[in-house]
Amino acid sequence: MGTLNFAWWNLQNLFDTDDDPISRDFEYTPAHGWTDAALAAKLANLAAALDALHGGQPLDLLAVCEIEKESLLARLLQTTARQRHLTVANDPMGTSDLRGIDVALAFNEAALELRAIRSHVVHLRYRTRDILEAEFVVRASGEPLVVIASHWPSRSQGRWESEPARITVAENIAYLIEGQLKFDAVRYEALRAANDLATLQARWDTPLLVCGDFNDEPADRSVVEHLKASRERERVVGETNDLDRFAPEVADYRGRDVFVFNATARFGATGVGSYFFEGGDAGRATNRHQALDQLVASRGLLKPAGLRLIEDSVNYVNDATVATRSGRPRPFDRRTGKGTSDHLPLVAQLAF
Repeated sequence: MGTLNFAWWNLQNLFDTDDDPISRDFEYTPAHGWTDAALAAKLANLAAALDALHGGQPLDLLAVCEIEKESLLARLLQTTARQRHLTVANDPMGTSDLRGIDVALAFNEAALELRAIRSHVVHLRYRTRDILEAEFVVRASGEPLVVIASHWPSRSQGRWESEPARITVAENIAYLIEGQLKFDAVRYEALRAANDLATLQARWDTPLLVCGDFNDEPADRSVVEHLKASRERERVVGETNDLDRFAPEVADYRGRDVFVFNATARFGATGVGSYFFEGGDAGRATNRHQALDQLVASRGLLKPAGLRLIEDSVNYVNDATVATRSGRPRPFDRRTGKGTSDHLPLVAQLAF
């Protein structure tokens, strides 16, 4: 059995020091204290934290958000001691965010082959941050792995006022998931005519991982009702969610809900999280952790054999490289050069 080490991390405003003329990044320029020295300190701190993940083992897949450009991720990886082997996946679309922050992926080419990568945006009044969809093949086993990474709209305008934007993004990601796990009507009819149920089932069991800073918690309706991310494992892998026969009508197949398993839901239920909320909207408890950074898996990653998520490995990292003694994230302070991010990293392992 082999394993793949995975990490997701919101890097909290990792910008270079140049003033980009097409984005609102002027806060991260030398005139506002974002100097080369400050950037170098943040990169060094982030690099030390990345090197400490998974007990100091090399990563095989890294997804991040709040980073200005892919070249900056490559620079961060070169600052590390143990993650220089990672290759940054090239997203030709760049970012559409007004502030110029992006989602990015890096992977171990010795372990994973990148077959395709696509970037999607949701067209609200302003286009959302990118939803990055990547298709890999595990070299050792030949199994596919789909990764969807995203950074959902923030709650800065208020939780309820901004919730429709997150619901819209959740619906779009659910649409992408269905595109990976289902066939279109024409292909379905052809498979039914050939009585090829095995191909249909293999598609339904495609290993797929959704990661991101959702800016909502696992029990919020954007996640539960619209992404269809359930905390109930049986809802995803149980008999009621099997494809054991062809539906009498194509519409029955096309209209079937695709449920996925939220491997981080257990943290939200216990008050553990990746972000520490100190105050804000009425109706929200203050001074508590929130499980905003989440990991969601398709039924194909919950199988007893083959490529699968090691569910007990899913965790937030709160050691001294990223957190205070009380376990809160330690944001980077450009004046002192200490800290890393206001979010904790999220780690997991896949077995094959």
